[in-house]
Order: sequence, then structure tokens, then C-alpha cells
Amino acid sequence: MKPKILIVYPNLPLMMSPAISVAIINAICKREKCDVKLFETTQYSDEYDNKHIRLAEIGAIRLDKGDNEVKDLFHIKPTQKIIPDFIECVSKYDPDLILMSVQEDVFGMATKLLDSIKDLNIRHILGGILPISDPSFVIAHELINQICIYEGEGVVEDAITCLKNNKPLSNIKGTWFKDITGNIHKNPPQPLTNIMKVIPDYSCFEGMRWKRTMGGRLFNRAVAMETYRGCPYNCTYCNSPNTRNVSKVLNIGNYMRRKTANRVEEEFLFLKESYDPDFILFIDDSFLARPAKEIFDFCKMWSKYKIPFWMNTRIENCKVEYLEALKEAGCYRMSFGLESGNATYRANVLKRTPSNKKYAEFFGYINESNIPYALNVIIGMPLETREMVLETADLVRSARGYDGITIAIFQPYRGTALRKVAVENGFLDSSYVIAEDSDNIIGGGFMNTWPLKMPKPYLQAKDLEGLIKCFSLYAHFNHDMWPEIKVAETDDTKFKELMDLYKGEFFEDFQQGGKDRVQKFCAMHDFSSTYQFEVA
Repeated sequence: MKPKILIVYPNLPLMMSPAISVAIINAICKREKCDVKLFETTQYSDEYDNKHIRLAEIGAIRLDKGDNEVKDLFHIKPTQKIIPDFIECVSKYDPDLILMSVQEDVFGMATKLLDSIKDLNIRHILGGILPISDPSFVIAHELINQICIYEGEGVVEDAITCLKNNKPLSNIKGTWFKDITGNIHKNPPQPLTNIMKVIPDYSCFEGMRWKRTMGGRLFNRAVAMETYRGCPYNCTYCNSPNTRNVSKVLNIGNYMRRKTANRVEEEFLFLKESYDPDFILFIDDSFLARPAKEIFDFCKMWSKYKIPFWMNTRIENCKVEYLEALKEAGCYRMSFGLESGNATYRANVLKRTPSNKKYAEFFGYINESNIPYALNVIIGMPLETREMVLETADLVRSARGYDGITIAIFQPYRGTALRKVAVENGFLDSSYVIAEDSDNIIGGGFMNTWPLKMPKPYLQAKDLEGLIKCFSLYAHFNHDMWPEIKVAETDDTKFKELMDLYKGEFFEDFQQGGKDRVQKFCAMHDFSSTYQFEVA
């Protein structure tokens, strides 16, 4: 028997670049001689005209394309077609098994998809970060009868073996199974996988999914690579610490595993021969959180190819000698999470200890390297005040050299310590599910919602709306303009005036990244020194 596997990937609209988790599952299925098909929701959206032009401009992308051109570029389909297209896909393909990777923000979408085919009684296994973070919540859903409680590689292999031998899937290690009476059976866990065992296979993705806009360029064949699974840090807004702890509770080993430079090279050469990538995205939680020798070994290896690449890392790991080697190797861009500018809050609540002064020091190193970088901040966290958000804006101002910023509204993901803080303080109902309360689950409506209800002096919804709207202005302009910016929070005319000024300066005049931009910025704003300044 040649099993037919349908991989379902409920994804937020236009979150581009092929998912490595899907590619790994696809590789295993292909290796085991299965017939494989992918259904994903990435390209479905009704808001391509505004929202996704902005998404396409992440990192200061200026594609200069009209609405219809953007729509055509990414093969965008109307949202209302998701369910009919999925039903048609399942009906025509008639899979033996559905494998689905699920995050909390798409859980509503996932259950809607399952609901649309419930009468077909097709076996399914749900995996991903949500079942790892809260397996009891996921398996309790009436439409879900089997979940993967940790890594999926071994589960997929065992499921395929069961299908080939016409055996039930209910006893697969690493899964929980719900029988027809509703009783939940918890199978023993799978051992941790050898992350060097499988090379991802991206052949299941359509051509449009390879496109990636970054740093002012459109890359046509962007491929994700994993060199490091896990993260050593304890950031409370992130699932990684919980995932690491779960592996200890299950007694299956150390979740944090790294690939050697030789293995990374081997995988890259395979991907190069298979897909001829023009850009690589290293999806590690924190790329530079590894011994110095491994960093230099990687840079020496990658220098032979110099394919441009992006990575996410921590600011305090950007030592001068690392940056020099990375630049020489072909590092095209980096991204950093700042999250909060209040050092006390950042250390005590978010578990990120570097001081603002230390951040400013490392910003200087990064700017001097001339490696462009983007920043990520989170607004609306538990116990956060308006004044603290403005401190975050000040910390962003200290960067000077960044050329892109992502401003996210806090979302209390299951499995994170910060969700517990919100619940314990009475700011969040313990039953809250991200996206479930949205009227636009399939369209990813949760992105514009904020579930916390905090008493004063903590942030209020009306404050959050204005701060999100104007954060980039606060982070760019000097303090003497901040009273005008506050007016712009509620005055659309003033907001347009300041935003036009901002765009003229930020996007056009000096959005080049690195020290060249810093020097121009300092000249425009009369800073006496490029890197010597105080952070509020």
C-alpha cells in the first residue's frame, strides 16, 4: 500500500517563505514512498490592498507596485474560498491521513477546516507548538481525536508504518488519542529526534511561496534552514522555555540541539542543487546563542558560497568579531527583539537582563558592521503602562541604524509564563483562546485584538490603539515633537502630516542601514556624536 498523506498548514495571510516543519514532514513522507499533497491557507486574504502591501514592505521594502500587482505577485485568493477549496481538495485527493501543524493563532482556522470535512471520517493527527504547549486543551476539542504532544518526525514515521500495515494509529508513541467514547489515551512519548537525520523537502510548495521581500529586494527563491533547535533563554512571552522544560518532564532528553557546520553545508548543497535558492532564512530562535568556534566555523564554511542570508538573534550576542565574520560570509540582514525599553520590567517580568546602556553599546557595534537590521517590539504586555511604552520608543531611538520595525500587540500564547502573569493578575480569563473571540478567524482577525483588561495606571485599550498607530513616530522623532505625536494618536490629519514627514526621512533619506544611515540621521537631528548618547 502507498499511503496518501495530506499535509494541512493553516497559516496567517501572506506569512511567506515555505515552512520548514511542513518541508520536514514532506521529506519523511517522500522517503517512506508515500503520495503527498499540501493544502495551505497562506495566500488567502481579502485585505491585500493595504495590510499586505505593508507586510510586503517588512524591513523597508519598497516594491513600488500597485494593489493588483501585489495581489498577482503572491497569487492572493479571496478568503471565502478557503473552505470550498479545502473540501474540494480533500474530496478529490481522498487521503488516508491528514497531518496538520497548528499554532494557537490559527487554531480557530484549523478547527473550521476539520469541521468542514467531519462527515468524511478521515484520520488526522494535529501537531505543532499548540499541542506541545497545552495538549489537554487541544485534545478536548470535539473535532480532534489525535494529537502529537512533542516533535513530529518519529510520529509521522510510525503513522506511515501503521498505514502500510493496515494497523490502527491509536498506539503511536508521542501521541494522545481519543476513542469513540471520548476517553483520552496518553501514549508514552517519543524520544527526541536526530535533527541531522532529515533534510527538508520543499517540493510541495507552489512557486509563489518562494518569493520573499526583504531589505528593498524581492528574492524569488527564499529557503528556510534550521541549524539550532531550541533556545537557552527564558523570555516569558515565548513558548521556547516551556518546550525545553516539557522535554525534561517527559524525560526524553535535551531539546536544544545544534548542527555542525559540515552538516549545515551538506544540507545547503542539497538545497542548492534542488532549488537554486537566492536567499536563506535561518529560522533558529537565536542564531548566535552558541560557542564562538561554531560561529566562526559556520562563517568560514558559508564564505565559500556567500548566498545572502537572514537570521534572528539577541543584540547582546553581537560581538564585534562575530559581526565582522558574518558580514564577510554574506549576512544580508538580522532581526532583534527589544520588546520593552523599561530595563526593570524587562529584567523582572520578561527575563531579559541586559541594561539599556549595554543595548546602546551593542547597537554601536551592529551599526558599525553595516549589516542592516530590523527590530521587534511588543506593546500591551501585562503590567505595562503608557510611560513604559514611550521608554521602549526611546530605546528604539537609541538604535539609530535600524531600517525596519515590527510592532506587535501582546498575545497571551499558551505555554508562556507571561500568560500566567496576565491570568494571575486578573487581566485575562484563563479560558481565553487567541483568535477564538475574533469575528474573522479565518482571515487572521486576532492580529488587531487585545484581550487584556487592566486597571489604571496600566495600559487601556484606547491608549494602546494610539500608541500602536504612532509608535514609529515616537521612535523616530526627537522629544520636542512628542506633544504633536500625542495629538496625532487621535487626530488623523495631524497623523498624516507627521507620517508624511516620517516617510520622507526614514524611508527615502536614510533607510540604508548601518553607519551610513546613522551618520546621516545624526546630521539631520543635530546629534553631536554617532554612538555616545544616553538612553532614558
